[in-house]
Amino acid sequence: MISWLKSHKVLVSLILVFLVVGAVIYSRRPTPSYTSYLVKRETIKDTLELSGKITANNSATLRFGAGGLVTYLGAHEGDMVKKWQTLASIDTRQLQKVLEQKLNLYAIQRGTFEQTIDDFDNSVPAGDDERELKRLLEKNQYQLDNTVKDVEYQDLTLKLSRLTSPISGILVHSPITSNNVQVLATDSWVVIDPNSLYFSADVDETDLSRVKVGQEVEVSLDAFADRTFPAAISSISYSPKETTSGTTYEVKISFTQADLSLFRLGLNGTGRVILNTKEGVLTLPSAALTGQNGSVSILLKNGNRYNPQSVSTGLENDGTVEITSGVSEGETVYVQE
Repeated sequence: MISWLKSHKVLVSLILVFLVVGAVIYSRRPTPSYTSYLVKRETIKDTLELSGKITANNSATLRFGAGGLVTYLGAHEGDMVKKWQTLASIDTRQLQKVLEQKLNLYAIQRGTFEQTIDDFDNSVPAGDDERELKRLLEKNQYQLDNTVKDVEYQDLTLKLSRLTSPISGILVHSPITSNNVQVLATDSWVVIDPNSLYFSADVDETDLSRVKVGQEVEVSLDAFADRTFPAAISSISYSPKETTSGTTYEVKISFTQADLSLFRLGLNGTGRVILNTKEGVLTLPSAALTGQNGSVSILLKNGNRYNPQSVSTGLENDGTVEITSGVSEGETVYVQE
């Protein structure tokens, strides 16, 4: 009997020790922390992101037909130029002398032609002499025509010794900075119309059916990190581009006139085409949702317990998700950290 009591006390003591140790371990276990999110109503947009850059719709690249010595420079790189303003001209002294020579040859040939007409005007022979005269007159006519064309060609060359801008805009490139410099036929002047700047982006053929002219676009440029610019699709090319990643089409995105003065050629950025907009819908951050086996759920607090709740979702954009059912406005959703 005594032995049984002793062994019973030992067992009870062991149980008490285990309970105390378990309580200590449980009390030291870290309490899980939760991040809370509020279910609220806001506007959400379904967008298609397109990468691109700023380019100009209206530009002109000008070159001389042949090289020469630039004797006049009418604008420098970065200058505003007017339509038909002379940008540069090359030495025309040699061209002028050649033109004068061509005019002299024309005068001589014209005199020869008219003299031939006068010599045979009142005494037209018959037979072989008539045919010979006809050939002579035709030859003189061809020679006269050739001298006329020589004069016209030389006059055109003289006129092309001046480069004039066909548009008003900014001279964005000039191969020289001063006159009395020799230029080549490959040297070019480039003028762009700053009012024709637009955002050029490429849309993949798989997304082509989702975009259309007139759709609103929010453009973010790398040069303006904290700002977006309102824009709209102005045209979609019919001709595709063949790239290593597939077939794409150029989308031209136009800005408001007030923003154009801020832009420069070549600025890179992203255009978000707004495909669908829903206003005043229930939303949650995507971080508040848990997806498993095709279903989406959230955690709601009931007393000291956090219970999962299934929800249905709609649009998703920039980390925000539309909630179509399963939760009400103003409820707090929790996520275990």
